[in-house]
Amino acid sequence: MGEERLIGLCLMSVHRDIDVNVSDIVKQFARQNPRKMKLPRILESDLRNEDNDLC
Repeated sequence: MGEERLIGLCLMSVHRDIDVNVSDIVKQFARQNPRKMKLPRILESDLRNEDNDLC
């Protein structure tokens, strides 16, 4: 394990009396690290192929 991870685990152990709301942490992480997933346009390509088959 990396040093930063070990420090984080140590701090969690020392401060275990603090309640953590996982949902809030996930939302905060998502806001700080936004990513957009590029999805292929499968339906559009299928519709184009069907149009070509009809001609």
